[in-house]
Order: sequence, then C-alpha cells, then structure tokens
Amino acid sequence: MVKPTEQLRRRIVADINAGVPGAKLGSERELAERYSTSRSSLRQMLAALEEAGLVHRAIGRSGGIFISHTQVQRSLSDVVGVPAFLANQGYVAGTRVLATKITAPDHIAQTSLRLGPDDFVVEIQRVRLADGSPISLELAQFPAEAFPGLLEKQLGGSLYEILERDYGLVTSHADERIEAVNATPDEASLLAIEPGSALLLITRIAYDQDGAPCEYSRDLFRGDRTRLAVTVQGQGIGVQSPAATATVALQSNAVA
Repeated sequence: MVKPTEQLRRRIVADINAGVPGAKLGSERELAERYSTSRSSLRQMLAALEEAGLVHRAIGRSGGIFISHTQVQRSLSDVVGVPAFLANQGYVAGTRVLATKITAPDHIAQTSLRLGPDDFVVEIQRVRLADGSPISLELAQFPAEAFPGLLEKQLGGSLYEILERDYGLVTSHADERIEAVNATPDEASLLAIEPGSALLLITRIAYDQDGAPCEYSRDLFRGDRTRLAVTVQGQGIGVQSPAATATVALQSNAVA
C-alpha cells in the first residue's frame, strides 16, 4: 500500500511533469487545498522536491512555488543504464516494456555484433520514464546464443545488471554515435510529444570484458529534455590529452 507521503509526492510530481519550466504551481495555501493536505506536510514535501531541483520558491506578492529548470546529468564516458543515472539525480526511474522477441538482425546489427547469416538476436523495446514522464525510447539487441533465457527475466530495470548477475558479463566500453532526428508519429505517441519533434538518437555498440560486442542499441531521447555537454582537451605542445568526457543532461520538464 502506498504511503500518504508517497501519494502526495506522486501527485505533485505529476503536476510538475505536466507543466513547463518556470510555470507557477501555486501558493503554499493553494497547493495545500489542492492536494488536501496540511501545510506542514506540504512544506516538508516541497523542501524535498526543492532539494532535488524540481521546484523553487519565490517570496513576495507574485511569489509561490515554481517549476524549476534543473537538469539530470548522464555521463557518456561511462557505460551505465538509464535507471542508474536517473536514481543518482533523485528521480524515480520507470520502464514500460513495449515488445520483446527473438528475431533475425538487420545488416547493421549483424555487422555490429559480428554475427553470422544464420544467427539471431534478442530484441527488447522499452520506454524509459523519469518520475512517470517518458524521456527515451530504447531498442536493444543482444546475441541470442550468448544469452539464453534473457526474455524470461524481469526486464523493467537495468539490462546491464541482468547480464552481469546472470551471465557473468561486464561491459568494458562502448562506441556511441549521436545525431539529431525527428520523431515519427509512432515515436511521438510513445514519448508524449508532437510528430516531427526533435529527438536525439544515440546508437551504441557495447563490448564485454573480452572485447566482444554484446549489445547493439538505438536510444531516442526527447530533444526538449536533452542537452549534450562535451569536454575535450587541446593538442598544444606539451599537453597530455586525457580521455574526453561527455554528458547528457535531461531537462526536468518539457519546454513549451
């Protein structure tokens, strides 16, 4: 049974997700009446949401509780699943599994995974959520022979954790390519955006501890909630070049 405090948090977060950054949720008195809760309980919840960066308070005649512009950071230099980087930022990660199957790979997946003409892949399509709001659409493929029974697992969490726990596989590194695309009608419907909206496509080939490719995936992140930040090192004389770092930042709410 969901506790009253968790019910309150979910209701407020749902209203935040339905709004836009900078929009006013209401005054403390208005919100207490809207959510049928005491002002002391509301203050405690708002303090936690403010610490998480979801809202901020303004004092004065035009003050109140406002939706923040804060962002979630995800490092592209680490092979980490969506639930991990969302949880690290205080979001409740969620998943909707759309479809799973064992199928023949297309040419790109076959080449990326170094498969033969008669090999199959396990294909998993999911929508990833942050506090109940869709942020990305995933299509991941794995060599079927290497992961027997994968579709019988609980696929709502991190697939990397399943691969490590049940198959002894550790992802050592990944090659990722990033490009801007537009949402098809089907993609837009799944991500709760308008058709033709900007998406960020991240294509990834992940490798195991022995250097063999173990995953080919295509992740579509909502363009209105995603910002890329990349740090690179110059090549001047005497400068040692460490590995470049990059991050994906997911805006906490859609921009109108």
